Amino acid sequence: MQQLNSSNSSLITPSLTESHIASSVLAVCFILGVPGNIAVMVRLAGWLKGGSFTPRLMLSLAISDLLTLLFLPVWIWSVLHGWFFGLFLCKLLSYLLYFSLYCSTLCVMLMSVQRYMQVLHPQKWNKLGSKGKKILLSGMWMFSGVLSSYALVQRSLSLDGQEHLQCRLHYHNDVERVATLIWEIMVFVVLFFTLIYFYFQLYRGVNKSAFFSSNIMTKLVTRIVACFFIFWVPNQISNTLLITAVLLENDNLLKSAEAGSNITGAMTFINSCVNPFLYAFSARALRQYNPGTETTS
Repeated sequence: MQQLNSSNSSLITPSLTESHIASSVLAVCFILGVPGNIAVMVRLAGWLKGGSFTPRLMLSLAISDLLTLLFLPVWIWSVLHGWFFGLFLCKLLSYLLYFSLYCSTLCVMLMSVQRYMQVLHPQKWNKLGSKGKKILLSGMWMFSGVLSSYALVQRSLSLDGQEHLQCRLHYHNDVERVATLIWEIMVFVVLFFTLIYFYFQLYRGVNKSAFFSSNIMTKLVTRIVACFFIFWVPNQISNTLLITAVLLENDNLLKSAEAGSNITGAMTFINSCVNPFLYAFSARALRQYNPGTETTS
């Protein structure tokens, strides 16, 4: 999740064009995503009275996505003009950014597990009870906090090539940088293939039932997987190129990979804009075509 100012261990400064592209993408994400997530949160608030787990999980997704997008104006200003907010806010906002991104991806993964268990193994799912589901949800938030803790250590202030102060990731050596990138790629791979596995098992298990008779669920599953793939894979490709460049000590490849990671990192925020609309539609479709499950979830 090398999202912003990723060329931190290099003396290369992103070009003006790259900065403008990244900041433009972030601005669009903020303008569309913040009101979108707030609207979904208001919508979901009316569904929480029945104690259903699905709306609570989607509310967690909307909150984490909102938290991801809420401080984007600060990062946009930093990309264009430098960091003027001190070391404390640098570490705090970086931690909140990583925390919300991890929580968002874990929400997406947990949705696939929950939908699989709820539809194909409802008795086992109901054994969790309301207390168990609350623990599961709380555990997801706490685990996100643990996963993002390295941002507090690695983020620091440094000058870029234009003598602008920047809040950047700082690695003590190439080993630390490669290890961090490998860790982030591994987390993505585990989350993505977990998502694929449970949705595939769900599709295979109920494909012949009335639940799939209108093809709505099939299309929805495809959209969920496709969005997660489209907006996150480019960033993981950039991370892979960065690892290759560092290991090969190839300066030209390193410069290209660092330049690209600024744009691909900004793309991941688009997923936080798409999620509220995607999962709002998801809840409506699932209520319409499988209303009984929501009352017991």
